[in-house]
Amino acid sequence: MTLATIISTANLSTLLDSAFQQETPLVTSSESELGEPLQHFDSPADIMAKAAECAKAGIHNYAFGFWYPSMKGHSVERKIILDPPREGKSFRYSLAGWGIINLHLYFTPPNTMQCRISVNSEARALSRQDRYPDLGPAADWDWRVVESYAFRLSRQLASMGRTVPVGQKPAPAKRPSPWKRKQPHD
Repeated sequence: MTLATIISTANLSTLLDSAFQQETPLVTSSESELGEPLQHFDSPADIMAKAAECAKAGIHNYAFGFWYPSMKGHSVERKIILDPPREGKSFRYSLAGWGIINLHLYFTPPNTMQCRISVNSEARALSRQDRYPDLGPAADWDWRVVESYAFRLSRQLASMGRTVPVGQKPAPAKRPSPWKRKQPHD
């Protein structure tokens, strides 16, 4: 089961500021809109603007991919052919790379979102690299750096709220049961 942390918009802003502290990552959408290139984001403010746009448009989820230069390796923008086409569009792009850190947002209006961080482990990348030669050797990545960034962001995210299974709506605040017997007063 995949878990996400329930956070506020202010928490997301704090998390993104932290993601840009040590070095500036290359940040793109994990998948493009149909028939469009991947969107690139240069700052936490750009990412926050996209998150606000998604929430306002009623988009259920959106993901960003982070690649830091010190992680080495390389990212690939793959063109995905849609057969059959969707909404009159025949392709989209996706971001791929063994050590790409993905930030997934699941919007739960009005004021919160579920957020999770995901990344391949070195072992998983090594076991799958023969299937995806376009991603290059998994050994090209500095896995110590990949794990350091992923762990730091995950630890910070975990401190921001409680976790729920992805897609599950947050439980409402507990209220007394209407079926509970009232206690007689003295």
